[in-house]
Amino acid sequence: MSFPDKTVRQSFPSTLIHRNATVFTSQGADEIAQQAIQNLIDSRYALKDRVSAPLKGLENDLFAKSQPLDSLRPKLRVTFGRAKRDGTFDWPVEEVINTFRAQKRGAPVAGLYGFGYRKSALGLIQEFFIFTEMLDGYLNGLEWLKQKRDIHSLITASFTLLRSLHNRDIVHMDFWANNVMINLAQPSLTKAIDLENCFLTPTNHMSEVLGFQFGFYYRREVFRFVIEEEYDRMVADELAHYAGVDRERFDEVYAASKHENISRRARREIFHKGTVVTG
Repeated sequence: MSFPDKTVRQSFPSTLIHRNATVFTSQGADEIAQQAIQNLIDSRYALKDRVSAPLKGLENDLFAKSQPLDSLRPKLRVTFGRAKRDGTFDWPVEEVINTFRAQKRGAPVAGLYGFGYRKSALGLIQEFFIFTEMLDGYLNGLEWLKQKRDIHSLITASFTLLRSLHNRDIVHMDFWANNVMINLAQPSLTKAIDLENCFLTPTNHMSEVLGFQFGFYYRREVFRFVIEEEYDRMVADELAHYAGVDRERFDEVYAASKHENISRRARREIFHKGTVVTG
């Protein structure tokens, strides 16, 4: 397979080949890491479900994702490095590209250790693997909230993380509490995960994008823990950190995103056109 950005592949020069799978890593995997990756590959032959969990055998070091490609079109696209009609790539490729670029910009994200794929007898990629650093000592926002029961600290830390991403021109369009990892020892230290639905280029519709991000963050579980008017006040205070926000355009998307489902495709329309489609 190939990436549109050749530096992605070049930055992961070590290769591990096992059965009909190939994995590229940023550094040579030691014997324990090799065995853990091989065991994951072996376990996938009879399974078709998606895996997203600490890598067995290296639970404190690496997090593994495995995504089967269940139809011919994504298999062809990923195998030959082709984009979809809208110019995007299938999510595992998007996540590798976005995580790699965000990491290069010094963004607070889980570091990319490697990626790879398993091919069919016909030579088509039928499953994609992604390995990131295991954020030991961190909990996702909702798990952290169960322990600390401090919704205001969670929201504040999340907003600070979102601002840090924007300062590096990273627009996370799946930004919710479970994609915010909080350091147990220092809750102000946070990292973002799951970057497959991100943009790393400027938008001409920042007011609408921010409206979606803040609204979506509220809709995805946070509304259960905070009064809406109180959340609105926290959002208004946070907007003071962003220059040039058109409140009329912001409020329209913000109100919709707080209470309506916005599909992933519709989120791209917000980023590219500033328009929101609900439902």
